[in-house]
Amino acid sequence: MRSKAFSATTVSFAFLMLLAACATAPVERGGGAATRSFEIHMKQGQELLSRKDYGRAAAEFQAAIALMPDSARAHNSLGLCHFHLKQYDPAVEQFEKAVALDPSYATAFNNLAGTFSMRLQFPAAEQAYKKALVLAPDMISANYSLGILLTNLGRKDEGATYLARGIALDPNFLEEHREMITQYSSLFFDMKEANFVYAGAYASAGNVEKAVAYLTRAKEAGFTDWQRILRDKEFDKVRDDPRIKKFLRGD
Repeated sequence: MRSKAFSATTVSFAFLMLLAACATAPVERGGGAATRSFEIHMKQGQELLSRKDYGRAAAEFQAAIALMPDSARAHNSLGLCHFHLKQYDPAVEQFEKAVALDPSYATAFNNLAGTFSMRLQFPAAEQAYKKALVLAPDMISANYSLGILLTNLGRKDEGATYLARGIALDPNFLEEHREMITQYSSLFFDMKEANFVYAGAYASAGNVEKAVAYLTRAKEAGFTDWQRILRDKEFDKVRDDPRIKKFLRGD
């Protein structure tokens, strides 16, 4: 039986993957009418994708691929359409084509990892996230995603390293997308545990304000095991802060 933690991982990764979808992609070289038509289809596809018209966007990207089958960018974009349509098998197929065509395409590896997570293929997701981070160590979404994945797989110390890296790159990343996180997360996993994990990550980084904010959300979601603040080393730096002690007292 799969734990709730695995479900939490799945949803979180999918969300974080989509944030990276618009990252810089490889640009195809060439000229002539075919190239111009290709770029028109890509532009129209991106506009439709931004409007969440995934079916019509997919048709545009398929037309682009017909003109330029070796476009990693087009295959990645088509993969995103399939992902949004919850067609995870063809999404994986397209992302795998993208990284095969361009092994330096970090965003496509990140998207592939997120789709593997949706299929509950966690070892494959971990491998793809790590490949993305070899290519782009400062990819914020991949650092957060891999950190959450490893934490939920029971590898807290390793996961904390990536979460800390994500927080160092952008401490406001989760907060800025809180509404979408909640939208995805509430479908599948226990928000009280997720918020406690995020609080621990911020506590480890010495960010008391955000640690308190996520502990508050964990409490609002029903979290009660406050003794974990004493047990979990992530709270070592902030445990004596009066704002943290309030949770230990049950205030």
